[in-house]
Amino acid sequence: MKNRSKYIGIIVMAIISFNGYSQQEPLYTQYYNNFSIINPAYAGSHGYFTNTYSLRSQWVGEPGAPETLSMSIHGAVGKNVGLGLSVVNDKVSVMNETHVYADFSYSIKASENATLAFGLKAGTSFLNVDLLELEIYNDPLLNENINKNSPNIGVGAFFYTDRFYASLSTMNILQTTHYDSNVVSSASENMVYYLSSGYVFDLGKDFKLKPSFLIRGVKGSPVSTDVSVNLLWKVVEFGISHRFEESISGLFQLRLNESIKLGYTYGGSTRDIGDYNNGSHELSVILDINKMSSHILKSKVPFNW
Repeated sequence: MKNRSKYIGIIVMAIISFNGYSQQEPLYTQYYNNFSIINPAYAGSHGYFTNTYSLRSQWVGEPGAPETLSMSIHGAVGKNVGLGLSVVNDKVSVMNETHVYADFSYSIKASENATLAFGLKAGTSFLNVDLLELEIYNDPLLNENINKNSPNIGVGAFFYTDRFYASLSTMNILQTTHYDSNVVSSASENMVYYLSSGYVFDLGKDFKLKPSFLIRGVKGSPVSTDVSVNLLWKVVEFGISHRFEESISGLFQLRLNESIKLGYTYGGSTRDIGDYNNGSHELSVILDINKMSSHILKSKVPFNW
């Protein structure tokens, strides 16, 4: 039992050290559906309000595998101002973390057809680790649950036309500490940097092609790079995404009408762990509110074609 306790303790401490999970990883293969979560400057760029719900299950088939549930809403509240709100819940084994953040953006016209926006994100992460669920009573490191609140902020810039976008942002500027103990002396949310860009090509009357990439960097971790290519045919979208040295995914999205879009993604790991689980599944529902009454042209933002 003692060895078992130490083994599980190591796993739990690794999970705790892997804090800020949703703020320090590209959240989804379809990251453009949740872009305001990683860049507050994106808030309000559609002109109308957009509400997105997403559920991602990773490493399906593995006990305690990561699950992420998110809700985000953002929109324009004035000629130059955008506001947004996001709630993201991560669950990994006995760890449960919820991030609640608000976004503010201000945009200026860079030229007749281009807009440059700046954004600020602020909120709090609520961490709960239910160590008592492990039912290990003879280890002093595992006999008390962990509850911690950690405020944080982020900033970003977003430049876009009706075909091109470029995004730069950084999250977790305060680098708040999540957990301190005799085992983990300093597990904090490190600053995370995101760089992304994409372009929309017309391929005839009914087809459009959208290549894009997302690069993520954080101290102490390898740089993560996602490259995606999406093809839109009328109201149906197909795509493929590759996260270098980690995973490859196929995606499908269907626009039911002017206000509702549904998406599904299946991803498989390119690492050895892919032999022991059933991959990752991702579902999303995107609701565009007051889109038809908006003075903003459709497809003003490449993400929302």
